[in-house]
Amino acid sequence: MSGPTRAPTLADVATEAGVSLSTASHAFSGTKPVSAATRERVLAAAASLGWTGPNPLARNLRRGRSGVVGIAVGRLSTAFRDPAALAMLDAVSEVLDAAGLGLLLMPDDAEVGLPLDAVIYDICGRETWGAYADLVARDVPLVVVEGPAWPGTTFIDIDHRAGAAALGRHLHDLGHRRVATLTLEASHPQREREAGLREVFPEVEVIGACASDVAAAQETVGSWWDGGSSATAVVCQSDVQAAGVVVEARRRGLDVPGDLSVAGFDGVVLPWLDVELTTVVQPLADKGRATARAVLARIAGEDVEDVVLPVRLRTGGSTGPA
Repeated sequence: MSGPTRAPTLADVATEAGVSLSTASHAFSGTKPVSAATRERVLAAAASLGWTGPNPLARNLRRGRSGVVGIAVGRLSTAFRDPAALAMLDAVSEVLDAAGLGLLLMPDDAEVGLPLDAVIYDICGRETWGAYADLVARDVPLVVVEGPAWPGTTFIDIDHRAGAAALGRHLHDLGHRRVATLTLEASHPQREREAGLREVFPEVEVIGACASDVAAAQETVGSWWDGGSSATAVVCQSDVQAAGVVVEARRRGLDVPGDLSVAGFDGVVLPWLDVELTTVVQPLADKGRATARAVLARIAGEDVEDVVLPVRLRTGGSTGPA
């Protein structure tokens, strides 16, 4: 009984084609000119031996590259359900795809021991991340989206405070004086947005923190209403949260915006919601492209300035006079 057949190698292809190993390599890589006839002979030899070509991962690793950029997205389910996250990820992948780089989505508790060319930290500024120190120690380029601005990283952000302040002024102009806010987990964006809102409403009532999720927003704001509140407007930290508040308000017989004004943050499209939200529109695609360009520059060894992008207020049918 014969033993296992050895897999063909590039050296076997070179022998079969009657050329040197370096010529066979150049015929596949295109790094140096090879005549058309020689290249055809090498390809024919490879086909006859069943050799499919050089391993791209091995080639990249010899150059000190893996061709893969990691992105930490918190819970993977959130990355695929949150429209704001999807819009940014789409823009990131658009730029990286054009540069021939792959994108690896990772939960934030994943071990980051893979040979990654760079890592994007995109979970809205949580204060700690176990992988940070190790990545910086290994000189892996790290781009942080919306904080914190850790040493050794490039920081991509939006003007959270200005957006929240503009939203506060809009509600104040409508006559609202008793305003509450549904928050995110403690983070750089949350602190900045709350600070902007307090520029207009210093005594803003904090409902509590919840995820950017319709059901979570319903549960959190429902418990708050059960405790009693006289607020005439609720400011949320995502449009998905705001949609949850609208749904829960209507379930309780409240009219939006007649009885309660509701505002969000992000500027995403929610076609299933029958009211256009008043919201702070952030440039999600521009933020994604800026993040990816920073990654490419860091991989190339270039110095990269931090980026802070502007936002704008968009008024809709979810807010009205107090």
